[in-house]
Amino acid sequence: MKVVLLKDITSYGKEGETIEVPDGYARNFLFPQNLAVQATTQAMILAKTKKQKKEKEEKKSMKEAGRLASALDDLEVDMTAKVNETGKLYAAVSGKDIAEAIKATGHKIDPEWVEFAAPIKETGAFEVTINLPHGFEAKINVRVEPK
Repeated sequence: MKVVLLKDITSYGKEGETIEVPDGYARNFLFPQNLAVQATTQAMILAKTKKQKKEKEEKKSMKEAGRLASALDDLEVDMTAKVNETGKLYAAVSGKDIAEAIKATGHKIDPEWVEFAAPIKETGAFEVTINLPHGFEAKINVRVEPK
């Protein structure tokens, strides 16, 4: 039986593909779990339209990531943090803190994209890498000053 996959299935194929599977597998497993539908003309057109839309969104996302990477490259961010008498921070600077500081400059990033060479636990200037989607990367300079 020919079916159009609604989700990725490891041993059979990816979402939107039309594949041939045994009738029992389709009726007893794929259809009840909404993993596939029978390959009718309408289902195939819908899958093709969905695939084109997904590719268009992927392309747009890639352009945005490239633009963001070029905008963030060599950006300098100033932060303040509470320090003790010896100049050590009470709490290490987190990815969330850096994401909020970057947001203040007008760029929005996800805190999970922030990568440190070593934890920032003292005042000074540090280079931080931002790993953006689609393999883009930007290096920013973070300067931590006492509050």
